Formats: sequence, C-alpha cells, structure tokens
Amino acid sequence: MVEHQTLTVARPNRFSSSHSVFRADTTKGERRRAVLAGINDYHGAANDLPSSVNDVNAFEEVLKNQYGFDEIVRLVDSEATIANVTAALRELFADVSPDDRLVFFFSGHGTTALRGHDIEECIVLYDGYLFDDAFVQMTQNLPPGILTLVADCCFSGGLEKRMLAPVFKYSGLAAGARVKTYMRPTGDKFVDHTNGQDRAIAKKRFGEMTYRRNSPVAANSRDPLAGWQASMPAAPSDETGQLLFNGVLLSACLETETAAASTALTEGKSAFTFALLHSLKALGPRASLAELVHAAKLMIERVGLPQTPLLKEPKIPVDTRLRSFITFARQRSSVI
Repeated sequence: MVEHQTLTVARPNRFSSSHSVFRADTTKGERRRAVLAGINDYHGAANDLPSSVNDVNAFEEVLKNQYGFDEIVRLVDSEATIANVTAALRELFADVSPDDRLVFFFSGHGTTALRGHDIEECIVLYDGYLFDDAFVQMTQNLPPGILTLVADCCFSGGLEKRMLAPVFKYSGLAAGARVKTYMRPTGDKFVDHTNGQDRAIAKKRFGEMTYRRNSPVAANSRDPLAGWQASMPAAPSDETGQLLFNGVLLSACLETETAAASTALTEGKSAFTFALLHSLKALGPRASLAELVHAAKLMIERVGLPQTPLLKEPKIPVDTRLRSFITFARQRSSVI
C-alpha cells in the first residue's frame, strides 16, 4: 500500500461532482476511502438532533487511527445536501479495485415516503430524501466485498403517531434524549404520509427487496412488519429484477423500532454509534461482523434501550457475517 497523509475534506454547499474530492491515484494497491455524513441542524427545531456530528467525528477517528483510512470526505449539517452526498458517493465508487475498502457512514434521520404505490425507505438529508434506487444503482459495478454502509438512523416513518420518545428500562434517562424519528413539517404532510402507509401495496426497504402485502414468507435479515412479506432474493437482484445493495449494511434498529440519539450513558454519541464503536474497541478490529453486531446489541440493552442493530449481508462474498468489519478479512466466529 502506498503511504499517504490523511486527507479530510469538508465541502461547502457549492461542491459538485466537477470538483474532485478524492485524489487521482494511478498507483496500484489498496486504497481506503470514506464519505461521512451527519446532520444535527435540520430545517425546524422539531427535527434537530444533538449527536449526529459527534457520531461523524468519532467514526472518522476510528477510520483514521484504527483502519488507516487516508481519504475521508465529511459532509455535516448544511453540507449534507442531496447533490453533495450524491456527488461524493459517485466519486467514492469510481475507479476502484477489489483491494480497496470503501465506507459510507450516515447519522441523522431516516423515514419512509410513498412513491407511486410503494412505500420506500430513505435517508433524510439536509434538503430532502436520498432514496435507495439511485444509491443502489451506483454500487452495482463495485467488486464484491469492498463496501460498508453504516446507517445510524431509523426508517420508522408513520410511527410518529405511536412513538415519540424512547422507552427506557431505567428511570431518569429519558430526559434530554431524542429519537431519530423524522417529523413532517406540517400537519397536512403528516396526515398524507400516514394515510399513504395504508394505501400502499408494497414496501421497499433501503438497499433490499420490495415486500408486497400477503406474499409468500421466507427467511430474511429483518423481521417484516405484520402484513408485509417477501421471498428471499438472489444476487444481484431479487425475483422481480430489482437491484440490491452491493455491500454490507449495518443499521441502527428494526423498522418497527426508533433509533435513539445521545443519552446520559452514550458519551455524547447516538446509541448505535456508541455501541458499535465501544464493541469494536472491546473486541478488536479482527472480530467478525456477526460478533460485532451482537456485542453492540448487548451494549444497547445494557444502556436500557429497545433498539436492535441489524446486519444485512450480500450474497457475495459468502458468509460475509463471518468476516471482519470494514476489511472483510476471513475470520472464525462462534456467532452465526
């Protein structure tokens, strides 16, 4: 691997794909590159979060110091627009080799939106939604086993009416805690969104398959909502020809749960980022993905939150859950 000094890039709102964010590097060998996006300051105080930028800072330090990442693009708050994030991702995925290791980390809100007759999960950026169709399309030509997506958000759109605060096992923790449930800016938009959940005939999970009402059931990495069922897909697309995410996805919680921002016990970081990085420090970088996610789950339980981290592995490489976080080195693991 060619030695470089670490390059950390923060781009203003005017950043576009015409300006390179990563070095042009014609040397052969492993390159480690990341795009980190986090939003505390959304439009309107109702959606502001206290810990997403802290999450970016903490994850950046781990990538630099523990994994030797030398090119990191940071996009926080108003920098994390649809145009900026999309442009940075396109460059992240350009001109890569099987030896490279790529990371996309996001901390902020997620939600669902009705598109046609389908409910689709999306990441909420500073100025709108990043749906998975364009994102997944960008990953299709990547060599397998090089990309990790960590999403510290929840996709519990429509659950605002049922869950506006996290439920803690221990008293006194709820004060000052926020959940990453995106609130519609007006009452009319909230009603439209909630009604759309009932009208939809299918649900598209972020980076995964489309679930249709009352379709055949098969095992999957997530437990579907009641009434939403689907068949196991084949790589790189499911039985309907849909493209699936070509990488490993670690997300903060089940879609029936909400992800918590920082609490008194998470050191200023969102619950999932805190638990993930704490577990990584305890287990070491050679721990398998399955071990790491399991340890993060136990850590969140000890904090007292009803939040279940998820690991979604691709078809290729085989048994990715038994490989190490980010590096995808083959490991032996007692957790399956």
